[in-house]
Amino acid sequence: MISGVLMISLIYWMCGLMVVFPPCAAVAAGFTIEGLLDQWLGSESITFIQYHMRRTAVTCILHSMLLPGYVVTLMMTKPWIFDFLDVHYHSQASTLLLLASLLPSAVVGWIVSNWWSSGWHKHPLATSLVVYAPNNSPDAWKSVAADINTEYRRVDKFISGVSSVYRVVATDNWLMKVTTYRVQLIHLRDAVLSLEGSHITQGPVRATPTPAQQLTINVMSVREGVPAFCIRLSSVEFGELELKAVNPIVNARQIVIQQSLSDLFLETFTKTIRLNPTATPPSSKERQLCFGCMQTPANVSLERRCNATGSSTGCQECRCRPMWCVSCLGKWFASRQDQHHPESWLASRAPCPTCRSTFCLLDVSLIA
Repeated sequence: MISGVLMISLIYWMCGLMVVFPPCAAVAAGFTIEGLLDQWLGSESITFIQYHMRRTAVTCILHSMLLPGYVVTLMMTKPWIFDFLDVHYHSQASTLLLLASLLPSAVVGWIVSNWWSSGWHKHPLATSLVVYAPNNSPDAWKSVAADINTEYRRVDKFISGVSSVYRVVATDNWLMKVTTYRVQLIHLRDAVLSLEGSHITQGPVRATPTPAQQLTINVMSVREGVPAFCIRLSSVEFGELELKAVNPIVNARQIVIQQSLSDLFLETFTKTIRLNPTATPPSSKERQLCFGCMQTPANVSLERRCNATGSSTGCQECRCRPMWCVSCLGKWFASRQDQHHPESWLASRAPCPTCRSTFCLLDVSLIA
């Protein structure tokens, strides 16, 4: 009996999580709140502000109904639970439990109805727009909304993310953070953006098979009454946002931004070969500049160290004198790999750029 309740609870709340955080497959198939109610919500590309006012309202209502929906599901599938509560705790325990589960929905419903009856000018998004309105009339936010809607229809806008769970939008004059329950925005002329941190994430295999650098950016306004907020985006998208920003993005923490997969691999390449034994070239050999960049002294050499055989697919002996720096050799190594499978680069091999002898990362030594 208890196992049946646990199974129903597990299935219900797994479905509930898919409603709150729809997976990529559900988004692609249109099985989301936005996809199922698109006729009522309208077009995001035409009326961006009004669309998200309606979307956040209906999202709050539907999500608040998950708890009473769970109670009703148990009532229909496992009525003995509520009979047990009525007998052992209170004669109206099941009724009180149902009413308690409906309380959040009632509160949310009252708030949303207040938004609706006021013509949406009490919606938090409208309240945010009033700060930028030319006057204090109840409908002043609509002129600002019209400007944002016009800019969003342009093709040169920047969008990070693919769903309403989390998205960053930058138009010519506005920076907006779109989340499940709210939309935060700021005029780019008043915005002060500063890099606060970064971390490496591993995305889904089909989407981003390699680790990606995620940047956290704090957004503040010099205008009073505009709350600050944080946005997150990948380092690859940072350049596009930087083009939209009016003021320079502050990097007081000196965060190194990895703009490409090659930059990320080069950092890993350098860390990996530092674990190898260092090489000491003969004193008679003068250190020359790197043949690739002609700026940095050649500081790596190839010495076969792995246990691979000398076949055509294994590592081979390289007798070249040091001619390359670690940066150029790392870029060369990356350029010789399968660009569709970067997850295999560290375990792969590449030909020496000079003599074409095959080597792997175990064979690369820094010159002491």
